[in-house]
Amino acid sequence: MENLLLQLLPLGIGALIFVSVLMLMLLFSGKTEKLMDSLLGRYTQSLKQEFEQLQLPLNPSQFIFFQAGLSLALFALGVVTGPDAMTKLSMGLLFAYLGVFICKRWLKEQHARRKRRFQEQFADAAALIGNTVRSGLSLVQALEVVVREMDDPMAYELYQVLQATRVGAPLDTVLEDWAERMQNTDLDIFVTAIIIQRQTGGDLAHVLNTLANTVRQRQKIQGQISALTAQGRLGAMVLALLPLFMGVVLYFLNPGRMSLMVSHPIGWGMLSASAVTILGGIVVVRKIVDIDI
Repeated sequence: MENLLLQLLPLGIGALIFVSVLMLMLLFSGKTEKLMDSLLGRYTQSLKQEFEQLQLPLNPSQFIFFQAGLSLALFALGVVTGPDAMTKLSMGLLFAYLGVFICKRWLKEQHARRKRRFQEQFADAAALIGNTVRSGLSLVQALEVVVREMDDPMAYELYQVLQATRVGAPLDTVLEDWAERMQNTDLDIFVTAIIIQRQTGGDLAHVLNTLANTVRQRQKIQGQISALTAQGRLGAMVLALLPLFMGVVLYFLNPGRMSLMVSHPIGWGMLSASAVTILGGIVVVRKIVDIDI
C-alpha cells in the first residue's frame, strides 16, 4: 500500500500544483466572482459586507481562490519533503493549515489596522463636529463636514450613517447601529451624548470637545505604555516562534528523526504538550502587557 502511494505521489503533486497555478491565474480574471458564487455562494456572501467595510483591493471570491491556491501549494510542498507516506501526509496537512491560517491572520490584521486608524481619527472627528455645531450648523451638516474633510475609515463610516438617514432611517437608530458595529468605547460615549442631547437638550459642542480632549490624553498614555511594554511583547513573540523555527530547520536537516514527531504517538504527545505550553505562555505575557486605560 505504501509503495502504491509513493508511485502515485508525483501524479498527485503535479495535479495539486496545476490546480494551484490555475487558481492563481483565475485570481485576476473576471470569471472569479461568478465561479465562486456558484460554488460557495453563502460563504462568499458572508464575506462581501466585511470586504466592503475594509475597502480591500481584493473581493471575497479572489480571497477564497488565493486561500485555496496557497493551501494546496503548501500541501504539495509538505508532501514532497516527507521521508515516508505518514510523514508526507501529516506535513502536507500541517502546511495546508498554515496557508489557511496565514490568510485568516492577514484578514484579521486588516480589521485591527482599520480599528486603530479609526481610533486615531476619532478625537479629531469629535472636535471637528463639536466646533462645527458651535458655529451654528446642525448635527447632520457637521457630519457632512467630517465626511468632506477627513480620510477613511472615519469618512467612510460617517458617509454610511448619512446614507442611512437619507433613506428615512432615524438618526438615533443609525448611530446606535454604528456604535454596535464598530465596538468602540469612545464611540459608545459619543453616540450616547448625541442621543441624550437630542432628547433633553444641552451644550453638545462642549461635551464633544471634552470627549475629544479625554481621548487624546488616553491615546498619549496608551502610546507611552506601548513603548514601555514593547520589549516584553517582542520577547514573547520570539519565544513563541523560536520552537517552530527550530522544528522546521531540524526537519529539513534530519527528516528521518523529526518524522517521528508526526508519525509516532509519543511524538504527537510531545507536540501537543509543546503547543499547550507555548499558547499558555503567549496568553500569560499578553495579560501582563495588556493594560486597560
